[in-house]
Amino acid sequence: MTDLTAGMSREQMLEERLRLNSISPDDGKYARESAKLAPYISAAAEWSMCARIQLVLLETRAEFGQARQEHVAAVRAAVQQFDPLNAALLEGRLRHDQLAVLEELGRWMPQEIKALLHPGTTSYDILDTARSVLFQGAWKEVIRPKVAEVIGKLCSSAEEYTRVLQAGRTHLQRTSPVPFSATLALYAARLAGRTEFCDGAFADLRGKISGIVGTGGSIDMVIGEGRSLAFEERVLAKLGLKPDLTATQIVQKERLADVGHGLATLAYVLGDFANDMRLLYCSDIGEVTSREGRLRLGGSSADASKNNPINWENIAGKGIVVQSGMPVLYAMIQSDLQRDLRGSVQGRYQPQEMMAEVYESFCRASKELDQLSVNHDRMAGNLESVRRFPSEAMVAIMRAHAWIHPQYGVGHDAVKEFSRAAQREQRPLLDVARADRHFEQFFSGLNSREQSILKGGLELYTGSAGERAQRNIDYAQGVAGRYADGKP
Repeated sequence: MTDLTAGMSREQMLEERLRLNSISPDDGKYARESAKLAPYISAAAEWSMCARIQLVLLETRAEFGQARQEHVAAVRAAVQQFDPLNAALLEGRLRHDQLAVLEELGRWMPQEIKALLHPGTTSYDILDTARSVLFQGAWKEVIRPKVAEVIGKLCSSAEEYTRVLQAGRTHLQRTSPVPFSATLALYAARLAGRTEFCDGAFADLRGKISGIVGTGGSIDMVIGEGRSLAFEERVLAKLGLKPDLTATQIVQKERLADVGHGLATLAYVLGDFANDMRLLYCSDIGEVTSREGRLRLGGSSADASKNNPINWENIAGKGIVVQSGMPVLYAMIQSDLQRDLRGSVQGRYQPQEMMAEVYESFCRASKELDQLSVNHDRMAGNLESVRRFPSEAMVAIMRAHAWIHPQYGVGHDAVKEFSRAAQREQRPLLDVARADRHFEQFFSGLNSREQSILKGGLELYTGSAGERAQRNIDYAQGVAGRYADGKP
């Protein structure tokens, strides 16, 4: 059956067709993932939070003796009736978003109560504060738990593959071995470090309730002379924010740029891991695959047998998409004197789109880690060439003994000569080296561990990788456990 629309209700079909007409892929192609962010970064969420802030303002105004509890109750009831769609339609008529909020709230209360709203505040007291609250919620409740989930899965995989050794690769050339668990653990720790950075950046987002030019003069006129700063601090404390005391008509945007930097580097670390996975996935290496992809096949419309690393490639490509939001955030730092409209336009796009892209990437990574399968035979087979040619280990052992070949010179130069001959003759490096009487004499004086390494016992040549991996796992698990399930 190819008509998948046949089983849809009319409402489902309308929703799906609306998504097809969306311009942003986050609202269309990836809507199922990004929908979880809708309560925080959608237009509807923003409208509703602006209405909620008006309630908090009135609650606090009542605490300062400038309103009564029946007024607060009426506004609380109006917030429950508040319709973001009607507010958006009203904006089209009034040409102002916060006036539209006030009009929509005013539909549900007497005029004398409506007159108590927006007490000396300006639109960006409301909007900048609303966005800080919403961005924090998106990070804490949606993005951070998904990141913690991926970190946890990386740690579990690292613990599963502690005995698996793979060829290390520098400049895409095979060299001395690394435990696969160490590779997974280091990425878990890198992601954990970026998560902590992001957590601090989001936590430091600020709000403002200081009036049109940030002096608090208009707030003093409503709340009482000399009381504007105390009023601002109390309002923002209820919303979980600190005041931006450097605010003009707007909250300053350096902290928002810090959030963007955290998101971009988080995306790039995940992208670095994804790119490593796609390289290990490629047919020439073939050390990892996806269990689901291996069974499904058909990753190409032309070659039905292909098992493409689709998710890893998508994740690897997302980093630059996330990064593309940074010029917008940097530009938002600048404002002509107390405010201009450039930042208003820019703030409609970023960092909301960056947040959606990061979340979608981690959703893909979580799914792919569930399907991760290691090809032990290929991993061992790729390592075999290093066992036959342990050139870096040979250089290190020679340096440990400060050995000098009487004809070729220091160890590095001697190994270079032996390697050329071994490659030319297609023989193991140690066989060629031991044919040299000077090296044979040196080799015979080595201890059993050193001899075993040069004979291909690379399990003995991983240094402190196991301890490093465990420390990385312990750190990453601590971060993942702390941030899982929307914990504070």
